[in-house]
Amino acid sequence: MRWTVMGMWVWMAVACSGGGGDDDKADPTASGDADTDTDTDADTDADTDADTDADADTDSATDTGQTVVTNVPSLTDLAWSVHPSHGSLINVTWEQGVAEPVHVEFSFDKGEWHSSPTFDGVQGTNEQLIVGIPYGTMAEWRVVSDSLSEDGPTPLETDPIPAGLLPTNVPVSDPSAYLPEGNYLLTSMNMENQSWRGGTYWAFILDRQGRYVWAQRAPSDHWILYASVARSGDHILWDDNTAWSSAFDRGAGSTIHRVYLDEEIEVVATPGLHHAFFEHPDSTLSWGALQPRQNEALMELAPGAYTPVEVWNCIDDWPGVGHCESNSLYYDDAADTYLYSFYTNSSVVEIDRSTGSTMWWAGDQSGGYAFNPPDKNFFWQHGINRTPDGTVLVSSETFDNGYRTKMYEYNLDHKAQELQLVWEYDSGVHGEYNGDARRLPNGNTLHATGTGGHIHEVAPDGTRVWAVTFPGHYNIGRAELIEDLYDLVAP
Repeated sequence: MRWTVMGMWVWMAVACSGGGGDDDKADPTASGDADTDTDTDADTDADTDADTDADADTDSATDTGQTVVTNVPSLTDLAWSVHPSHGSLINVTWEQGVAEPVHVEFSFDKGEWHSSPTFDGVQGTNEQLIVGIPYGTMAEWRVVSDSLSEDGPTPLETDPIPAGLLPTNVPVSDPSAYLPEGNYLLTSMNMENQSWRGGTYWAFILDRQGRYVWAQRAPSDHWILYASVARSGDHILWDDNTAWSSAFDRGAGSTIHRVYLDEEIEVVATPGLHHAFFEHPDSTLSWGALQPRQNEALMELAPGAYTPVEVWNCIDDWPGVGHCESNSLYYDDAADTYLYSFYTNSSVVEIDRSTGSTMWWAGDQSGGYAFNPPDKNFFWQHGINRTPDGTVLVSSETFDNGYRTKMYEYNLDHKAQELQLVWEYDSGVHGEYNGDARRLPNGNTLHATGTGGHIHEVAPDGTRVWAVTFPGHYNIGRAELIEDLYDLVAP
């Protein structure tokens, strides 16, 4: 009975599937589609879906149905290394899961965090140069993207301070009164011998606590006297001066280096350079060049040119002068004139750049403008400058109550042919050689006392609001405040 019933089930199934036709042939249209397979869709594979691959999902890829996750935010493989040429610079690298804005934050003073500029991070490997950490310092750090933040696995650590850099002291510091954007100081100094002597010169940057955050040593016994930020604001110029070196070649081998903090851009030959230089807005360089016959010429070198041209020389263009050597140079963009300072006759001259003619002068050279009052004349002056108000500013040696280094500011009265004193500042120290003075955007004045060993920032009322000092009478060059070191990094 069991066999008979099962047989009937088999017969009924075959009869139904055959639809009353031939028992050995199936109807290809019986499943409801137009293909020859046994599923219920219209494609030619053996699965029941609407695509043409051989799997059972609804995409067009032949896979096992697993979902592949991509573009997930992540920050991994964080690492750092010290820059090969500058031990205060740190290179940070990491892997990023998605392309999104990112920056690096770091801290080396308790409770104070600094940040690199934000940039568009790429999916994959990213890197960032970290600047502003003092030598011999450890710093916490983290990489921060729009999506997440990841701490560095080990602290950053800069190299020890380079051997030969002298200790500093900051006896005065009033952040509420000093230039707010003046976060760093660029200057230069002989770190080996005091006074106006050869030795080991460095260009360097300090933070407001007097800590070295960048340093560049001059080759051999060459001098650096006039380091400055380029007019473009994106790199530094420092002079490599051979005039006072053991070669004593009257500056025949002198050059100017254009550098980023992390790499050199170019070296420009500036024959005859022995002290000051100046850069124009179009990158033209000008400098006082020693010449034969104890003469000096004001030279200019345009961008891309190989041969400098003479604008003026003191023997031919300055009546009564038979010998001259300069110590500072300033170009007034608005007036298109140079202020040119000479120690050989303690005089300053103004020159029309377009004609090369002498406009006026003042100092010990006869025939010049007078001083009002007469006892407020400059002597052995350096760092000639014109302020935004049009006044003339210098650092000067004086004999008031003994030898002192002061800053004098004069109103220039062409009708009366006078330099009329409007402000002065007594540094309280004596810098026998060198010096620099410049008016800051907030009205303060920055004073480098040369071999006096001090640099002061002074409020308009004469109050000292910041100072950095060095031990002894080492020769300090031109000084300039900087806001953001990242402006000076190679792009």
